[in-house]
Amino acid sequence: MRILVVCAVPEEAEAIEAGRAVRHEMDVLVCGVGPTAAAAACARAIAQNGQMGRDYDVVVNAGICGAFEGRARIGDVLIATDSVAAELGVALPDRLQPLDEIGFGSNRIGCNTVLTVAVEGVRGEILTLASVTGSRERAAELAARYPAAVGEAMEGFGVATAAHQSGLPFAEIRTVSNHVGDRDVAGWDWNAALKSLTGAVREL
Repeated sequence: MRILVVCAVPEEAEAIEAGRAVRHEMDVLVCGVGPTAAAAACARAIAQNGQMGRDYDVVVNAGICGAFEGRARIGDVLIATDSVAAELGVALPDRLQPLDEIGFGSNRIGCNTVLTVAVEGVRGEILTLASVTGSRERAAELAARYPAAVGEAMEGFGVATAAHQSGLPFAEIRTVSNHVGDRDVAGWDWNAALKSLTGAVREL
């Protein structure tokens, strides 16, 4: 199986490379931060490798993230059931109306569960946002709007869109460095998240 693993920053790529399994052929792509950079870089990699006769079988977005408090803990592995664009829709005065409700597409893409069946962790929706949640009030709003969401990150839906439009299965795996809305980095643990990321990739 040939896997394209997409991550945002070099530190994540190093953790992913450390978990590389010999049973798969795996390319690791550092796409940059945010859904737009992720979609563009992923689509380009899929197209370029296809032209060289090195087609991918599956695309994975992997990296660290924030988890919703009470749904996962720092260091946990999160496995997405769906990648959800939490800001994609119409911002009404009292709520966000997602694309699903207005007939212009969907703000969620289902994830392939076969690839991640052996990965141990917390399963649920992972939200994609273009801006990191910066307050506990905003975190509570998102948690209430998406009761099945376990975490938030910034690239998943972009990678999922590129994979989906290329006809490739998609999976998203994240590991928790902090809780959503908590901006006090003194309580964050990047090392624990990156260590868990290595273990999760090894289980693919």
